[in-house]
Amino acid sequence: MKRIIAIVLLLASCFITTAQIKYIDRANMDFSVKPGVDFYEYANGGWLKKAKMPPTKTRWGSFDMLREESVRQLRTLLEAAAAKTNRTRAEQMCGDFYTSGMDSLQLEKMGAIPIKKDLQEIDAAPNTGALMEMLMKFRLRGAAGGPFSIFVNQDARDINTYRVQMGQGGLSLPDRDYYLKNDSRSVLIRNA
Repeated sequence: MKRIIAIVLLLASCFITTAQIKYIDRANMDFSVKPGVDFYEYANGGWLKKAKMPPTKTRWGSFDMLREESVRQLRTLLEAAAAKTNRTRAEQMCGDFYTSGMDSLQLEKMGAIPIKKDLQEIDAAPNTGALMEMLMKFRLRGAAGGPFSIFVNQDARDINTYRVQMGQGGLSLPDRDYYLKNDSRSVLIRNA
């Protein structure tokens, strides 16, 4: 998986063009507000007045916009690599990897067959300790998140220090209301 990510980044670097980047866009500011009174409104007021949250989103901000743009650009690169006939080895690997992930009919047909051995190994775990060891082995090879996440981040008490941290894992499912609310916006979000 790490090799695929490296290839995608390498491929992306082939298509990147330099452009004038505007780090602070004054059009997103509201100069009618004094910064000492409400700095947030001063710094973001112009954007807040113009920005429209897409109806399929439950939140929308600059980082969401960056993510959407990154996904769009990555999709464009991968589709181009998949469609190209005279490809480099890196383009072929990226294009084939993308195509295999987008073939939902084949994925549905295969079902759990690709992970059958892993599932059998989990079923055969004799105790919790063996199961945790197995989950760590899966994590080390990049195969699963499991019931916890491990990451390096700034220490909560000393921001100059980075520490290995663990957090609760999960299925990343939304809250109960996501499934039960039937107002038009909730239905639109579920069906997006």
